[in-house]
Amino acid sequence: MSSEQTELDVNASILRHIGMIKPWIPQRVVVSIGEYASEVLANVNFKEKEVSTLLVRKATHATSPKSGSSNLFEIDEKADMHYWFNVQQKLSDNEAFREKLKNKTPDRNGSGIVAAATGDGVGSFLLPEIASRLKDQSVYSTGFVILPSQLQPPDAFFNALWSMGKCKEKGIPQILMDRDGLEDYIGVDRKGFVLKGDGVFGYLLGLVLDKEFVVQEINELSNSYNVSTFTILAATGASLKVHGSLENILNTTLMKPFSSFDLSSSTVLYVVIRMPNQLQRKLSRGSIELAINKWFKDKANLKSAIVSDPLYVNDGGDRIDVIMFVGGFDLTKTVSSIETKVKDIVGYAVKNSLVEEKEWRELVEKLRS
Repeated sequence: MSSEQTELDVNASILRHIGMIKPWIPQRVVVSIGEYASEVLANVNFKEKEVSTLLVRKATHATSPKSGSSNLFEIDEKADMHYWFNVQQKLSDNEAFREKLKNKTPDRNGSGIVAAATGDGVGSFLLPEIASRLKDQSVYSTGFVILPSQLQPPDAFFNALWSMGKCKEKGIPQILMDRDGLEDYIGVDRKGFVLKGDGVFGYLLGLVLDKEFVVQEINELSNSYNVSTFTILAATGASLKVHGSLENILNTTLMKPFSSFDLSSSTVLYVVIRMPNQLQRKLSRGSIELAINKWFKDKANLKSAIVSDPLYVNDGGDRIDVIMFVGGFDLTKTVSSIETKVKDIVGYAVKNSLVEEKEWRELVEKLRS
């Protein structure tokens, strides 16, 4: 064989090998929609947790030079994005957006978290839209939903209510947190530093990402009991020595809830807990399960309570982080309150053929069922 032929064969082999190489995509993705969500997640080290990210936002003159980033998709700054139906018209069949999301999608049985403030049009439409696209590709997906502050105007609640209804319709588990609850929360982290405002959401999500299968297990719980809506009760950086017992730590979660909801009507529970290695013997998984079940006994008639394997860390302290995902509670009061706020906007949208009255009514009723 000639040296020229050998070189050709080697080159052909290299090209075949290159052709078989696919870019590595982490099995988990976090999609952050809108400026507010991206700001509250700014301090999460996603690379360290082997999570790919995609930020979707409306472009501005200041940010548009960065639009070529593989982790960023920007919507035309001149586009009307005020309501969910504006965004729906702009992005439903947008090929560039579809391709960008596809390139970030994990393989089958991966997981995705879609985080957004749903009071604006971009977050309202895209949270259920992206989560359902992930689901269609056999990727477990969950929405982390930041609901409007009570200080925001009715149009924000109109967007948020539609988004909640769409998640319920598409079977997407959604974790509801009020913006007021997030911004009013004051606690400490594992090092004892004050945790409040923008840092709270990122801290909670960081803990969730430290447990690889949380999204998958919440989806399985959701499907088993036909529950699509959850909220969070949490205690962060709670010293066992100061509080005296796990029960006392759990009691503190009721003092600073992230959402107003009827705990007594809740039906399912999923718990993530992180604590120092030296507490393993004192707080085994079995003793934690018993303590949590006892704590809930007089508070709600749960059909299922799952405590995931504790996440142990070697930090030499005694501080515990607990996140309780409480689901299946009655949304009737919340939905009725929002309906009253958005009545005039719904009437305007129906009158101008922006919303079908029957479809809107059916969507809202799903949240009551």
